[in-house]
Amino acid sequence: MAGWLPRGLRTRSYWAANWPAWCDPVAPAVLAEPYRSAATAWAREWVDAQVAAHAAAGRSWARADAHDAAFPREAIPPAGPVAEASPFLHETFLAAALALPLGDRYHPGLPSPYLRCKAQVVRLLPTAAVPVLPRRKQYFKAALAKQSASGCRAPLCVSAGLLDGDALAAETDPAVLLVVAALERWLAGAEKKAVISGP
Repeated sequence: MAGWLPRGLRTRSYWAANWPAWCDPVAPAVLAEPYRSAATAWAREWVDAQVAAHAAAGRSWARADAHDAAFPREAIPPAGPVAEASPFLHETFLAAALALPLGDRYHPGLPSPYLRCKAQVVRLLPTAAVPVLPRRKQYFKAALAKQSASGCRAPLCVSAGLLDGDALAAETDPAVLLVVAALERWLAGAEKKAVISGP
């Protein structure tokens, strides 16, 4: 039925159904002002740009979802001498992946909904491996929670005014705390490098 809607409404409906948390994004409370407002504004502009691109291309819900599965993030320029790269975001791979008919990405004979949506990946594996594959997406919640614990303490980020210390003390989301821990490590490394390098 979505195909009968005007492009803009069809795309907004797709976005609301597929990405409800990203309909009106708000930066985490741990981010101090003015960075929180700037991050929120950027996130909202990014969502509007994604929705507008889907509408301009006239993508159906299925094609929009296939596109969003291939483009989970923007390419990030290198932050140091080792460039970040992903084989799944390489132009040649993306062209081949996006050229696959949508129906080929699904296989009704696989043993779980999760695997049925991963048909192209499962086809790469030996048939004998299928019975031992995980039947649902694994999030490694306990391991991530343990790794994110260091994000609860970020004195450099707080003293630099990047993070709100009170909000950080109350934060429990491992995804947020993992980013906080990475920021704190980066600041500690930058501070150490500045001390070692000297003027």
